[in-house]
Amino acid sequence: MLEESLIHEFYLHITWFIWVYISWLYEYLLGNVKQQRQKENIINVEYLAQSIRDRQTGSRIQIFRNKRNSPSNSIRRPPLSLTKEDVIIKTRATHFINLGSANHIIAIDTSSKTVTCEPGVTMEELVDALLSYNLVPAVVPEFKSLTVGGVLAGAGLESSSFQYGQFADLLIEATYILSNGQIIICSPKNNSDLFYGALGACGTFGLLIRATFSVLEVKSDCFVRCNYFRTNRPMESLASLFHHDYVDAIVFSDYTVIITGEQIDKLTLPKTAKIQTFSKAWDPWYYQHIKAVHSKSNLTMITEYVPLKDYLFRYDRGAFWMGRYAINPLQDRVQCYPRYIRNLLNLFPFGGYNILSRTLFAPIFTTSSLYKRLHASSMSTVAETLLIQDIYIPKSKAEEFLTFVQSGKFFMEDGGIIEPIWLCPIRSTLTLQKFSPHFLKNDRHDDESFINFGLWTHQPNWQVGSCGARHATKALEEEAMRLGGRKMLYSLSYYSRDQWSSIYDVEWYKEMKRKWDPDYAWGDLYEKLISY
Repeated sequence: MLEESLIHEFYLHITWFIWVYISWLYEYLLGNVKQQRQKENIINVEYLAQSIRDRQTGSRIQIFRNKRNSPSNSIRRPPLSLTKEDVIIKTRATHFINLGSANHIIAIDTSSKTVTCEPGVTMEELVDALLSYNLVPAVVPEFKSLTVGGVLAGAGLESSSFQYGQFADLLIEATYILSNGQIIICSPKNNSDLFYGALGACGTFGLLIRATFSVLEVKSDCFVRCNYFRTNRPMESLASLFHHDYVDAIVFSDYTVIITGEQIDKLTLPKTAKIQTFSKAWDPWYYQHIKAVHSKSNLTMITEYVPLKDYLFRYDRGAFWMGRYAINPLQDRVQCYPRYIRNLLNLFPFGGYNILSRTLFAPIFTTSSLYKRLHASSMSTVAETLLIQDIYIPKSKAEEFLTFVQSGKFFMEDGGIIEPIWLCPIRSTLTLQKFSPHFLKNDRHDDESFINFGLWTHQPNWQVGSCGARHATKALEEEAMRLGGRKMLYSLSYYSRDQWSSIYDVEWYKEMKRKWDPDYAWGDLYEKLISY
């Protein structure tokens, strides 16, 4: 059984490799024609609403994503091999609606500094459109292929979140289609319970078809002055750096690098400025670059200048550091080899991270491509081999949680370690985003903020058929609960009903469903999220 699974995973790896390059050539050769065609396809709101009204009574509504341009960043997504016919056979009481690409930017208003777009617009498309007007969202989640609708339904933060909260906190108006076909426009003053409640609820209240956000003005030819400094006391450092535009940190095994950034105009760059990019095929992956510059220098503080778009999507290539498992797929098999042999293998493509492998295989190691490979595997394979979690911990408890994570006590195996770890401070919210991880209950301090822990790893002993990854995920869930933390809900979750009810306001959710989706046509959130 294990050998069959390994053969299947190898087959998926090869087909993924071929598919990515065919797609890359198609995009390169026909991208402009395809993009122009997509921009003409605006959502037909009335047609969609009528389709929903015509559905069979009691049927569930399912979005058929055959025209989606970017992969879902949810770990819960069914395998790519699941076709519409497969789903119909398994769930005959399913009403499919076709949203199409839904990636049209409807309006950019420079006077009010707002943008209105459809839910399928990706972060890269949004940033590209806004930068031409010297505008940018205050918070830009770090992966290019994340969509507006996906981030609103789930969660999204970045290094500016200590000032502005999540991406969803920029929302000023949203339009939904309900399960009865009614079109609802909501805002903080109009249908505010739906406006806030739908954020983080994973699409279980209605279908988002349009969203309007506030944006910020930026300098022309904007750069970010990045300062990197080492510390062994990351929580103290993060608490004192809120006068910058951007703040985050990467925790390595023996030190932490605090990263701060300030927007500056290209004209004000020093003559001796070191300009670093992260978007070219041969450019280093960001975390590897941070590690390399500190290994080559004894300076505590290192400064460089990064073009704004490169900075915003600096973690996209390599998907933070999860791409290291795809760039060296045999690493679990060579752990027993002497170090000099492993170092020698690192010089070859698919032997490890090096300039040759990251350049030749650049299309493969974007976050979009890596997610497509992830979704090709079965859910059991993902659950048994990977830990992928974003956990928000109250700032006052963050040091305790970091100590727990670095102790490795939640691993079943000896010698387990999560490294690197991403730390990102985020402002809390008191608005009724009750499923958002940065929601602050009224019985907490109003000035309490959170630290997001990006915990993404694979351990050599986590193979198909093992339970180490599941055990580690459950242990992290329990520790986060104990400390008053919450997870992003894109990832695998194992909460019991009682645990779920202790974290989230279940009675509020039932009341909201009775009002906005009484027959649960958009599904139940717990049933949608929880892995058994």
